[in-house]
Amino acid sequence: MGRVAPITTTFNAGELSPLMRGRVDLAKYANGSELLENGIPQIAGPAQKRPGLRFVHDATQSTNRQRLVPFEFSSSQAFALLFGHNRIRFFANGGVVESSPGVPYEIVSPYAASELAQLNFAQSADVVYLVHPSHAPRKLARLGPTNWTLTEVAFTRPPFQDLNITAIELTASGTTGAITVTASASFFTPSDVGRNISIAVIPASFYTLWATATVYPPGQLVQWEGRVYETTAGGTSGTSPPLHSRGTESDGSVAWTYVGDGTGYFIITGYTNATTVSATVVQALPITTATTRWARGSWSSVDGWPRTVTFYEDRLWFGGSTAYPQTLWASVTGDYENFTAGTNDDDGLNYTINTQDLNTITWLSPGKVLAIGTTNGEFTISANQISDPITPTNVRILPQTTYGCAGTVRPVRIAGSILFVQRAGRKLREYTYNFETDSYVAPNLNVLADHITESGITDMAYQQEPSQVVWAPRGDGVMVGLTYERAEDVVGWNRHTVGGIVESVVTLPHWDGDQDVLWLVVRRTVDGATVRYVEYMEKYLTGDTSFFVDSGLTYQGAATTTITGLDHLEGEEVALLVDGSVHPRRTVSGGQVTLQRAGSTVVAGLPYTMRIRFLPYEAGAQNGTAQGKTQRINGAVVRLHQTGPGLWYGSPDNMDEMQFRSSIDPMDEPLGLFTGDSDILAWPEGYEQGARVQIEHRLPTPCTIVAFMPQLSTYDR
Repeated sequence: MGRVAPITTTFNAGELSPLMRGRVDLAKYANGSELLENGIPQIAGPAQKRPGLRFVHDATQSTNRQRLVPFEFSSSQAFALLFGHNRIRFFANGGVVESSPGVPYEIVSPYAASELAQLNFAQSADVVYLVHPSHAPRKLARLGPTNWTLTEVAFTRPPFQDLNITAIELTASGTTGAITVTASASFFTPSDVGRNISIAVIPASFYTLWATATVYPPGQLVQWEGRVYETTAGGTSGTSPPLHSRGTESDGSVAWTYVGDGTGYFIITGYTNATTVSATVVQALPITTATTRWARGSWSSVDGWPRTVTFYEDRLWFGGSTAYPQTLWASVTGDYENFTAGTNDDDGLNYTINTQDLNTITWLSPGKVLAIGTTNGEFTISANQISDPITPTNVRILPQTTYGCAGTVRPVRIAGSILFVQRAGRKLREYTYNFETDSYVAPNLNVLADHITESGITDMAYQQEPSQVVWAPRGDGVMVGLTYERAEDVVGWNRHTVGGIVESVVTLPHWDGDQDVLWLVVRRTVDGATVRYVEYMEKYLTGDTSFFVDSGLTYQGAATTTITGLDHLEGEEVALLVDGSVHPRRTVSGGQVTLQRAGSTVVAGLPYTMRIRFLPYEAGAQNGTAQGKTQRINGAVVRLHQTGPGLWYGSPDNMDEMQFRSSIDPMDEPLGLFTGDSDILAWPEGYEQGARVQIEHRLPTPCTIVAFMPQLSTYDR
């Protein structure tokens, strides 16, 4: 018989796959768990009970799935935007934004509940650009806390397809305003209503070339290097030609206003027949004569709209429409709604990823290079020299890895790495640069925990403070967490049951400015009905305000035995903390509970339990391994930090409660939090093949497990 006293000093390898139960040769085996539920492994090693979820407000509709989108103007001005079925609500500072007392402020949106998973976004200051493959791009602008507008983007010039190469001619009845457009052959269809079409001329053959020392009257049109200018103040030209691409500039005598590149466009507003449509000119057309120099807009209800958007190198980038799934469109530098393409360094650009497989663009992530996720692989786009900015003439797109990306889960960028969900939704990969191969790699972060995302990841958010955790709801509604710190080789998975189905998550700076806060949409069944609530994860609080319940609230005021305001938990049994002491559970009736003793600080909400189940101990035996042999734990010591009552220990089937209160503790005062080593705990289980250890914390108080030290006997066969 071998007698040993092993110690578990760290839990930061997280929950490991059942397939890892035999891998005692791995270093992470000793730091891993068979189950880690409602606990967060800390980078330093301990396992800490997760804080509870505070109820904020019901969602926009209880019957439809909803989606949270972050809006962060600054650390002190951050909003969680709740997209419901054709509605948007706004949450900030721990509450819902109201238009009047008790009335949530909301605006109308075109996005149905079934479309929200494909919604993508990018923010610049007070504006969020929104894209969806079935809707024209829109921008959500904040004009005030209760003054938001959602409008279709009015592009200075949208992107267009390649110039027509057929013999079909288009003739416009005018150059501005409402016009009629006639085609020389059958060309238009009813679905063309809303489509943009451009008409162009070659500036060098259509406009006079600018010349030095020439008298130009007001209203004169000239061209230089493909750009057209009009004199707004006449005079004699100097020696420097106009080179600007927006506004008006003067050479000291003549004021030149940039007109364009010899191209104008209109939007079709009505269908008459296959050769005739009505239209409205958006940018003045250069001619009214028949021409074959026309081009369709890249986006329309027929060809689809871009599915992803981002900002990179002071350009607005769109990617991946239905008709052009592999194409990227970038705006003019600094002019985000102008997609005039050209060869000048600041002109807009269109670029298509040409590969053997169809690579529908699913996400864009800006960094030192622009990372591109597609359904069949991952790419980067940059200039030929990475230190140079991208221009229309130096674009370089390189394939990097070939895993493919999930189309509805946005990646998260952490330092120099991008964490993205693989195409099937069950693997999280770390897309990062590898100096040895001079390329990007994407190792699997689920390699030791393939089971934990088996039902698929549906959303993702990264909380940097206080713990570095990636939060990800699964297809079955369980939320998993990943404690991630690559510099310390910490990749620790954990799972969280919240008494409901987590549908969406975002992280934003906390209004107190000291950490990040996780916002959630949770679908619950309350009093037999389906409801959806917006909740957020509370800080790790201790003392009277400890908050370790879900969908909970806190009462603070005069001492009372009646706690009201719990209508959202009608018919549910709630856990209670009254002035720092655990109170017996109560069932909510009429939106309230009655306490057996009065309290001035009362926390009430749904209970949850932190569970850690250890992997079979490998501490050796007199005859080789301890695996598969009869073992007995004779006793154990648990090292704790600021832990309240409610700790249970033993095997999953046989557990005892650790006693925190002693005979010298006053019975009418709450117990303080315990820090240190427990007494030697008599183990409730006897002999078994492979000693099983499980620790639970069941009451609504804090708990941090620092180490576990059993006295273990192993019997050889």
